[in-house]
Order: sequence, then C-alpha cells, then structure tokens
Amino acid sequence: MENLTNKSRTVLVTGTSSGIGRGLCQALIEKGYKVFGTVRNKKDAIELKKEFGVNLDALIVDVTDENQVVQAKEKVENYLGGNLLTALINNAGIATLGPVEFLSTTDFKKQIDTKILGTFLCSKVFLPLLGTNQSIISTPGRIVNISSILGGKIGSPFMSGYCASKHAVEAFSESLRRELKPYGIKVIIVAPGSISTPIWKTVKEQKDQNKYYKTKYAIPFKRILNSLERFDQNSLPMKELAKIIIQSIESKNPKIRYNPTRDPTQKIWPYIPKKIMDNFF
Repeated sequence: MENLTNKSRTVLVTGTSSGIGRGLCQALIEKGYKVFGTVRNKKDAIELKKEFGVNLDALIVDVTDENQVVQAKEKVENYLGGNLLTALINNAGIATLGPVEFLSTTDFKKQIDTKILGTFLCSKVFLPLLGTNQSIISTPGRIVNISSILGGKIGSPFMSGYCASKHAVEAFSESLRRELKPYGIKVIIVAPGSISTPIWKTVKEQKDQNKYYKTKYAIPFKRILNSLERFDQNSLPMKELAKIIIQSIESKNPKIRYNPTRDPTQKIWPYIPKKIMDNFF
C-alpha cells in the first residue's frame, strides 16, 4: 500500500486486533492518517502489517502494563519528531458474560483492567504528545474514548464487568475533559449501539459459557445471550461508525458525546426510569 500519510496526521488506536479497532484503522488510513495500533501478540501485529503496510505500525502492548505503554509512547514520539499526536482513541476492551455469583474474579478484573486501567494509562502517558507539553507549539490533539449505549449508561444482567468498565470510562472521560480544558485537549465519548462486528457472536461462542447453563441462572442467562443476537440484527455498519469517530477528531466543535446507532430506540434507553427498565430484562 502506498504511503499517503504525513506526521501531522497521526493517530494511536488501542485494541486493533479485530472489531471496531481494526475497522477504524482501515478508515483512518483511507483518510490519509498514519496509524499506530496496539495489539496483544506478534501474530496480530503481522496480520495488521500485512493488511495495511507502511501506513500502520502495530505495537505489541498490554495496555494494563505501564512500562509497555511508556515504551509505545517512546516509539510514537520518535516517529512524530516534534509534532503532536492528532488523536488517541482508547478502544481496547473485552466482554465476558456470567452471573456474579459464579463469574471468576480473574474474568471480572480483566474486563475492568483492560477498559478503565488501560484508558487511564494510555491517556496519562500520551498526554504530553497531545498537548500538555507546551514546549511543542501545535494544535492540541484529542482523546476519543469508546464506550457503549448498552454498557455506558445501562446496567445489563450478566454483564457486570463489561457495564462497570464502560460506566467507569464515562466518568473518567468527564473528569478528564474538564481537567484538560486549559490545554485545549478535547475529550470525547463515542458510545455506539450495536455495530456490525463479531463481538457478541464471539461472546456467545466462548466455550466456558456452557458452565453457566448448569447453574440456577441458566434460563435468564440464555435469554440475555439470545437478546444480544437480536440487539445485533439492526447493526450500524462499521464504516458509518468510523466516519463518526473521524468526524469527532476533525470537527472544529465536536460533540462531548456521540451515540451512533441505527436503532433510534437505543438512544432513549438511558432516559427510561430504571424501575421501568428493569422490566425489559
């Protein structure tokens, strides 16, 4: 692939092995951005490099490990050569479903750590490259934190870790937005509804889900898994979501929060009284 990028249009995206992150890499590159994408292993890094060529640098990073995030920052900083990063997109996250009574502490903690600790560490470490280092005279960069309509404002049964991580990202984003206002660094939440990526299909197919079928929660748990499939039936195409995320980076006056979805009813879910919403589950 031909190199169409320049150093003043550089974006770091976390969690680019698949799903939203991978689709976003493609859209950004098509718009002329240089992309740094974090992945978990060498295999994913090789696949990304093969697909996107010189316009993407895959960084093998555990976003919950501060030392690894610092090393990634040094690589990006060397590439920028005195320029600021256009945007940091905190996308990395995982979903593991299960009843709280039987969900392992490891599975719960991994969801929290990947989404909120990862978002915190990447924001913390990359802030000087986004504009808090005022010795670099340039337009401040932006932080885009990926949340979810389903998890960011609503608590869904059997999704405690996922929803808790998304709720935390929403609160973190609001605090950080106000904290960085003096530096001109905008912090934006993008909370999509169902997107045409395989995340919920992957969740349903996780082999260890079967162990919950033998518990007292089996019937409602299966009902939630089936509802996630219906949730995905009217999914927003990845290209449309990517267009909105890029708009949040490029717009002179971006919204504080974007809720891209093809299903208008999803937008009103957070405003339905909680006792009424309880009856939907």
